[in-house]
Amino acid sequence: MAVFVHLTSHRNLPAIRRGGIGFVKKDGWRRDRIYAMPVTHAFNIAHQWLRELRREGRGTIAGVYFRIPDELIVEVGHYNKPPVEMTAAQAVALMLAAERRDPAAARAADSGSSRRALPSSPEGYQVLIPRPVAKSEILRFKALPQVTGWRYMPGANGSPPCGCICCEKGSWGVRRLERRVEADEAAGRMPKIRMSGRDDASFRRAARLKAARVTSR
Repeated sequence: MAVFVHLTSHRNLPAIRRGGIGFVKKDGWRRDRIYAMPVTHAFNIAHQWLRELRREGRGTIAGVYFRIPDELIVEVGHYNKPPVEMTAAQAVALMLAAERRDPAAARAADSGSSRRALPSSPEGYQVLIPRPVAKSEILRFKALPQVTGWRYMPGANGSPPCGCICCEKGSWGVRRLERRVEADEAAGRMPKIRMSGRDDASFRRAARLKAARVTSR
């Protein structure tokens, strides 16, 4: 039977211990999939989403390991590509093959592939399980190193971060990035940080609200 890991906030562990991994309700709609990754030889690949989940403000992330039947139909896909149906055993085999490739070289090869083709790089994959995971299927819970994986997108390490408050609203440190861009512009320097979206209506509205708060002080 295939073994998978589900990454979740430590705040959810008591409920999972009592009743397994269920569907959650977020922003008014109910998710009907469980997000997970096959447990393979490469720890960093199986747990690659950890830092991105932490960036969303979920606190300490823990791993919930469980076993599902090999023949269970799951959906496998990349975060920016349509998922493909296959068995759980096939999903494990796919990741075992993908993790043997160099991620940087595979990302370069994927940049020219068709949108519907599954990427060759192991980074950015996710498995969607179409049913809850029963308490009896859970094998163990594990505390994880909180620096595992990528943030923003695979291969983003070393690239200038985006300081746009339109897409990074609520993210830790985004105001500091914004102030750095404003200081560079005021000094006549070229900002090192991208600030996309400054012409968007949402950005202008946020700028007006910020200016109003400063004026009212």
